[in-house]
Amino acid sequence: MVFRLNHNISTQITLKKSDFITQLYRVFTYEEIQNILKQVHKEHPKATHICTAYRIHEKEQSNDDGEPAGTAGQPMMEALRKKDVSDILAIVIRYYGGIPLGASGLSRAYRSCVSDALNSAHLNPLVYVTHLSVEIPLNYADDVLNQIPKLGSLVERQFGDVLTLTLQSEHDISDRLNQITKGHIAFLSKKQLWIEKTSK
Repeated sequence: MVFRLNHNISTQITLKKSDFITQLYRVFTYEEIQNILKQVHKEHPKATHICTAYRIHEKEQSNDDGEPAGTAGQPMMEALRKKDVSDILAIVIRYYGGIPLGASGLSRAYRSCVSDALNSAHLNPLVYVTHLSVEIPLNYADDVLNQIPKLGSLVERQFGDVLTLTLQSEHDISDRLNQITKGHIAFLSKKQLWIEKTSK
């Protein structure tokens, strides 16, 4: 299951006198990422490294920002993939404390920074749903409306000469709607969407 960060979060740890500040952001465009990074660099001008990893839809990218190749951005990305989080930017800001961690120590540190921050964060599941708009004769309105709790969720309804419904379901309910209305239904639109389920 794919998840999305509910809200931005920041955590901090100290390892061998180096301070690691982890910041996780909800992002949806590359422009957002660029703006956030400009602001972070402005807020931390004396940081030794500002390493990043982001996932937006199918796109992934990471940056070691001067750390030995593969010891920062990639471990951060692995932590994001392990939790299967999308639409997220992870930044780890390091202030070097004078004690080297070594390549393996750096990898563990950057991976743990992001992993621990994700464990502290609230993550919302993303569900792939079918989004349907239909028209139903009024004599079948009650039959369909009574079945909606079993079929999915009601997005919108409008009464006129016919009942117009917009529904969302984690399953394709076209056949079931056809059965309930004995084929007296008009399908106006049908598409698949990712929907973020938030806690109430």
